[in-house]
Amino acid sequence: MDMIEDNLYGKFSISPLINELINSRPFERLKGIHQGGGIFLVNPKLTLTRHEHSIGVMLLIKLLGGTEIEQVAGLLHDISHTAFSHVIDYVFEHPGEDYHEEIYQRILNDSEIPEILNKHGYTLSALDQDFNILEQPLPNLCADRVDYALRDLFYAGFINKEEVSDFISALSIHKGRIMLTSTAAAQWFKSKFEILNKDYFAKKEHLYANGKLTTIIKQLLTEKAITPADFEKDDTQLLKIIENTVTGKQRIEEIKKLQDFEEYTPSFNLKDRVVDPELYSGGKYFRLSEA
Repeated sequence: MDMIEDNLYGKFSISPLINELINSRPFERLKGIHQGGGIFLVNPKLTLTRHEHSIGVMLLIKLLGGTEIEQVAGLLHDISHTAFSHVIDYVFEHPGEDYHEEIYQRILNDSEIPEILNKHGYTLSALDQDFNILEQPLPNLCADRVDYALRDLFYAGFINKEEVSDFISALSIHKGRIMLTSTAAAQWFKSKFEILNKDYFAKKEHLYANGKLTTIIKQLLTEKAITPADFEKDDTQLLKIIENTVTGKQRIEEIKKLQDFEEYTPSFNLKDRVVDPELYSGGKYFRLSEA
């Protein structure tokens, strides 16, 4: 078995299938897709990528006893994220921030992933099912939601590894879904999730970076200086295309310098995200709001 080490969850053995998918071209591309879209332009320390998040989701599913195919689904759930992540949703005005989900099947079909799955005894259709550990509607917890929250919070300095470890130890699976065994852990996550949305996603500098980038890209699409297909490259490649346009480099530099950001109001609204964790403790099921 191959081994992999994660900053938050530690060292794990992974199956040959998972290892081959991690080393595939489409998954490698995620190393160049920043989790926070264009916020790295105003805060270069925020380097978290879809690659690291996707591995984290897979490992969290494994940690919670999920099957190999659900681990695969977790690993690949963001495979179709475009350059600058959710910026494309603001460009094409997708309030559900779901553009990557619309092109997911095409990206998979046009890649080497079906061949890798076949080699290990699966077909692509094995991913066409509900994976209850991986995904749940709000306000429930799921591996995707838990990992991006913990990982973004950790990288932004809002939580530490000890807090992450304590929270992970309170996770359990009941009725096939992620639940918590501790009201204190549920309250902790809810409060940190609120901080993530208020002080990270909605931080004025971050809204400025993604909003300005959205405006630039909309104009370049209108001018046909870039095409929707260019979003299927990575951040560095698309940024280079933008900077090679007539005023592109100057406008990107203005974002980095936060020019006039105090007066800036974005033209888009962030997706509303609120959690109300499910708990199973003492033989009883309830939500945090009912505790």
